[in-house]
Amino acid sequence: MENKSILTIIAVVVIIEIILAGAVIYAMSDHGEQEGYTLYVGLNDSVTHEDYDPDEAAAWVDEIVLKYVGGLTRYNANGAYTYDDGTITCEKTLVYYLTDVSLEDVHKICDEVKELLNQSSILISIGKQKSEFY
Repeated sequence: MENKSILTIIAVVVIIEIILAGAVIYAMSDHGEQEGYTLYVGLNDSVTHEDYDPDEAAAWVDEIVLKYVGGLTRYNANGAYTYDDGTITCEKTLVYYLTDVSLEDVHKICDEVKELLNQSSILISIGKQKSEFY
């Protein structure tokens, strides 16, 4: 009888371990999720320190973005940036939300936009998401 109890306990432990392993594998998988990217493009020229017109700059940046993705969502925001020397600048910012694009293409977009608008950097926020066109 004692051997039967030990075997039952071992069987229960093995089953629990299998369930836990399955839960870990499930938690680590992406469940059809993909990367979504949000780009924050400041509109203060880092060379001239002049502000670009948001509508004009958006038209230029939209053209670049649409070379790499089939669509975009863009909105205007107000941002601030602190330079290495401690100088703070407030600036209009274009915010782009992109999906169904590779990080490599996001970097290509940023390279072109940084050159066009004389930006020292563009913030890229990356997050997992599940998207569906309905």
